[in-house]
Amino acid sequence: MTPKSKLFLGLALTCAAGFVDAFVFLQLGGFFASFMSGNTTQLGIGLAGLQGPYSRVFIFLPALLVALFFTGAFLGTLLVRSMGKRGGIIVMSGVVTFLLLVSFLHSLELDVTIVSAALAFSMGAQNAAVQPMGAARLGVTYVTGTLFNAAADLACSLRGEAPKWRWLQHFSVWLSMMIGGIFGGLGQYYIGELALILPAATIALITLIYAFQR
Repeated sequence: MTPKSKLFLGLALTCAAGFVDAFVFLQLGGFFASFMSGNTTQLGIGLAGLQGPYSRVFIFLPALLVALFFTGAFLGTLLVRSMGKRGGIIVMSGVVTFLLLVSFLHSLELDVTIVSAALAFSMGAQNAAVQPMGAARLGVTYVTGTLFNAAADLACSLRGEAPKWRWLQHFSVWLSMMIGGIFGGLGQYYIGELALILPAATIALITLIYAFQR
């Protein structure tokens, strides 16, 4: 089982990721900042020469999103693996800075596509910030595997092969992503680019708590 203190911080991080993903999805009309399975499928459709959203063939945008996510995850992992907890703090601080910067650039009415796509870099980095601890994978920006783990653990718990309530920890990670998506959608619709201040503030608070945790 994942310790409760770590679980709550991880759930808040995943909620923030859901917020950002919903924001970018609405900004880009069907592409994601952190859901690379969806972007990869869109890229495959584009490479096949078939039409995606808006009856257009998309190759550059999904490829850019995947590349930025990969780069963020690569650099974030290098920092965390070489510097440990301090590296995680630096990565999360960088994510906060990036969110605020993108919010500011949006307010300047620059190209929405490129500015929003840049958030894929920060979401890739966030996945590296919190190292695995316990059963639930915390702070991640994707939940397909987590949802499977919840179902598998529930089945195993019914057979007495897993802790009775461990599946709920996995399920809570999925739920936090969905809740973040709800608020991200509402934030983008009612507040616009300034909505990114909300996940930035959330991650900043988590970073402070994490920095002083033993």
